[in-house]
Amino acid sequence: MTKQFQLKIDRSAKTPLTEQIRNNIAAAIDSGVLAPGVRLPSWQDLAAQLGVARGTVRIAYEKLSAAQLIVASRAAGTHVADRPRGIGRQEKQPDLGSFMQMYQEMIQGPAMFQMGVPKADIFPATLFARIRSRAVRAEAGAVPIYPDPCGELELRREIAAYLAIARGVECLPSQIIITGGYSNGLGLALRVLGLEGQKAWIENPSFPFARRGLELAGLSLVPIPVDAGGIDVDYGLRRAPGAKLVVVTPGQQAPLGVTLSLERRLRLLIGQLKKACG
Repeated sequence: MTKQFQLKIDRSAKTPLTEQIRNNIAAAIDSGVLAPGVRLPSWQDLAAQLGVARGTVRIAYEKLSAAQLIVASRAAGTHVADRPRGIGRQEKQPDLGSFMQMYQEMIQGPAMFQMGVPKADIFPATLFARIRSRAVRAEAGAVPIYPDPCGELELRREIAAYLAIARGVECLPSQIIITGGYSNGLGLALRVLGLEGQKAWIENPSFPFARRGLELAGLSLVPIPVDAGGIDVDYGLRRAPGAKLVVVTPGQQAPLGVTLSLERRLRLLIGQLKKACG
């Protein structure tokens, strides 16, 4: 590294160390402090200099390499990549306390108690890898056409069978739509319902992505407290009886992890049924 550049990290900052390292090096490259061709220390050496884990620097280097800011090779080491003049541009960092900053902090993982990330030591990684490998081999021999936008028919059939046996809900595979996760499914449902401007119950505390999705959909949010029995339905009925939507996580409330009690499930469902019929 050049003498003009000194990489400093702040261990008390909310920004992860990996992002601090990446941002500092990227800023130095964009500003010309680190010129094209300048050799960088290996990620092992830089980790020792900074007193951080090797993996922390390695991930930062991988991100810089993916952005084509540095080039690494075993023979020549790690260098700042050659870049045409005029294309360097500092990436604007999200404002402190903004939703995007919270999102970037949430995806810097895995970490202890990180929301939305399964526990690594109990995940069946070997079985999952075997099933995925089998699926890849089967897909390689299939005709390369656009997939069903509702999801794989075989998967929808299995879900329909499970709902009939385990939940007592009878439906056809054609009535099931597979989405890319909770946020994607919520967004699709909100677009179909078209409830812009209407009141919606939201658990307090709640999953940040769900809250942000409801805000973007133009709903007026009514925070409903959560206790050991789940969302407080009676409180919601007193506070906003005319709400058109209730967003709950009954099986495992996010982020508290409690289960919605049977009494409150029935209270919520009966209340919504009366409203629909009335």
